[in-house]
Amino acid sequence: MAGLVKECVTADVRDDVARLVSELHPDLVLVILGDMFPVAQVEAIRKMGVKTAVWFTDDPYYTDVTANYAAYYDFVFTQEISCVPLYQSLGCSHVHYLPLAVHTAIFHRNEEVSKDTDICFLGTAWINRIALFDQIASELNRYQTLVVGPDWGKLGHKLLPDKIQPVFLSPEQSAYCLNASKIAINNHRAYDDTTFFDKNSRRLPAHSINPRTFEIAACGTFQLTDVREELVHNYTVGKEIETYSSPEELIEKIRYYLTHEEERNTIALRGLHRTLQEQTYPHRLKQLLNVVFEVES
Repeated sequence: MAGLVKECVTADVRDDVARLVSELHPDLVLVILGDMFPVAQVEAIRKMGVKTAVWFTDDPYYTDVTANYAAYYDFVFTQEISCVPLYQSLGCSHVHYLPLAVHTAIFHRNEEVSKDTDICFLGTAWINRIALFDQIASELNRYQTLVVGPDWGKLGHKLLPDKIQPVFLSPEQSAYCLNASKIAINNHRAYDDTTFFDKNSRRLPAHSINPRTFEIAACGTFQLTDVREELVHNYTVGKEIETYSSPEELIEKIRYYLTHEEERNTIALRGLHRTLQEQTYPHRLKQLLNVVFEVES
């Protein structure tokens, strides 16, 4: 927030935020996700004449919950472009698409880390991801491969016996793994996935890219990602990032880019540059603040 605002005060959802607002008289109260923040607090803050905004960061997968309290805020921001019409239909006056981004203090290029891993994937074992890795397991077994994330054990014991670490990684550990890899596979969660919960009963589609896209790029690691509609508005495919649309195409591009190091590194560095220029959280917060205070003027 440095350079964007005069002062930023953070609070916990368990705090009496309304009392804090009455003491500090801020220009804006921004709530992230907000599922644990009492609606009564939002109402009390608005009665003081202070602007309120919420940024929904888990759309569309959590819209059954977020739809219940979106209308209590002056401004609604969602990281999923397909959800904008939903919140508008609920009576929200100011709804805006605001993608996620990358925290570069953690996810950044580290040239001191040796790229000993050929291929890595970091993330939860959603159903569509397990199906993909089932189909490419024999190819991944040919390389130094690392697959890390919750619930991957069920696949590891069958098809990737020595490639799986079914654990949670801290952001710092994730950044290290990405820096240590020549290729990072990115695969988005399906909009109708019900692996752990189903909070998207409207079956709103997922068009926007996940934060892992930005994190991989910020580490200067070459990325192979599945395609989402919003990808082309953030990166130039074939120049700053590479995509696949089937297991067969993914295998083909893994083989190609592992043997074309210069081309692989050039694309990765272009992606890194684009990310630092456009895809960081200071960029997003500047966009948010411009929206909130432009309306007033």
